[in-house]
Amino acid sequence: MGEVGYLDYRSNPGAYVYAKVLDGLVEARLALEMLDRGLMQNAAAKAFMSVKSIVSALVVNNISKLIEGKPDRERDWYENVGYSAPITGLIGISRDLGRLGIDVDRVVRIALSLHRFSYNGLDPNLVDYRNLHEVRGDVLEVVKWVIGVEVLFKGIWDDRLSREVEELRALLSRQGVNEG
Repeated sequence: MGEVGYLDYRSNPGAYVYAKVLDGLVEARLALEMLDRGLMQNAAAKAFMSVKSIVSALVVNNISKLIEGKPDRERDWYENVGYSAPITGLIGISRDLGRLGIDVDRVVRIALSLHRFSYNGLDPNLVDYRNLHEVRGDVLEVVKWVIGVEVLFKGIWDDRLSREVEELRALLSRQGVNEG
């Protein structure tokens, strides 16, 4: 069996995209499980990681279009750093994806707020939330978005990914949350 570890998006972009989408679905499931246990900062961290993984998959899936016509510096950044959807580049990446017709801006901004909360709790000087109810709402918002990502990855979607989505739907339903 091969060694598990670093997956190079250049040598096998399809495997990289698949792994990141699967990771995003699993992180969303973990976010719901943490939410269910009342572990709000953990749930927020998992929801953030879910978005980050899926955005990374979107970048690699669309990298040639993203770097087309960009200056060398930006091309190099996408090829060497941006493909991983780093925190410091997420807003710019979401804008670039938006120019391709892939709207992730709202979910990226929610994810960044959740990321800040995961580190800082409800410190009013450092986060955008007044209470845990607002945090819960954003975690659920992220999970609902993740459930709909199949349309962005039709070329790689399979039964395993569908099963992960069904598990997410079941967990949402157990929490009394409607997808719509």
